[in-house]
Amino acid sequence: MDETFVSGETIRTEGACGQLRSGLGDGPHPGVLVLHGAGGARGYEQTYAAMLAEHGYTVCCVEYFGAPGTRDALVDVPLEEFRDAAHWLLDRPDVAGDRVGVVGFSRGGEASLVVGAQFDAVGCVVAYVPSCYRWPAPSWMDGVGEDQPTWTLDGEALPHLPIDKYVREEDGIDEPLGVPEPNAASLAIERSTAAERNRAAIPVEEIDGPVLLVSGGQDTIWPCAEMADRAAARLADHDHPRQFEHLENPDAGHAIRVPYRFDGETDPGETHEYGGTYEANSLAAARAWHRTLSYLDHL
Repeated sequence: MDETFVSGETIRTEGACGQLRSGLGDGPHPGVLVLHGAGGARGYEQTYAAMLAEHGYTVCCVEYFGAPGTRDALVDVPLEEFRDAAHWLLDRPDVAGDRVGVVGFSRGGEASLVVGAQFDAVGCVVAYVPSCYRWPAPSWMDGVGEDQPTWTLDGEALPHLPIDKYVREEDGIDEPLGVPEPNAASLAIERSTAAERNRAAIPVEEIDGPVLLVSGGQDTIWPCAEMADRAAARLADHDHPRQFEHLENPDAGHAIRVPYRFDGETDPGETHEYGGTYEANSLAAARAWHRTLSYLDHL
């Protein structure tokens, strides 16, 4: 598929900031928000959104940092931006229904669960390589200090699991990303108190819709398989009335993204910098894509 087959339109309004891709075929179409990760906006999520649009969804890739006209870093992001984008999408005459789906990747996967648990406008959540906790803003980003909040609501910082507090010099972690276990996130989970984890836990049981969690067992960014397990257990403990699933990919890493994108030039057995072989990540992306379509079909 040509990545430009479905063109994108830049949106800068009071209600939404992002890239809009209208669904192919006769509408109106179900609406979906796609949330990028800590790499910033206008990456692989745009190709993913184009593929959703080809399957009949009208998609808004919300740009909440790292794009022109947005903040420079993943810090102090009001959840209201996602809520307003959902309402803006639903108000369009080419969008059907009264709730949107949300698909997020990595920190965007974290955001998708946080947003889904907070706002009634969300009817289905798909979280790729996500967290079950809210995390602080990445202190490795320029202009971001230690223990600053990532997400706010009504002008107040949402509690997060401290990470810099629990990573020590003797741990020998010199890079913020792509570190095999133990990495900074896994150490923070292990060393934090139960009270800290409880405050930072995302109340996924508040999501009023189906929930799909996609993980890679070789993730070197954070322990997404463990965290997805915890999110799924929380849904089960609260007798979540809608369909939910943890789609585990034991041999894949963090880069479970756009399906059918292996370039054929890279050795399939080569290990990706964020864990898992290219082959395993590609297979996981294809599995996740098919499951995502089945979940979004509930909209």
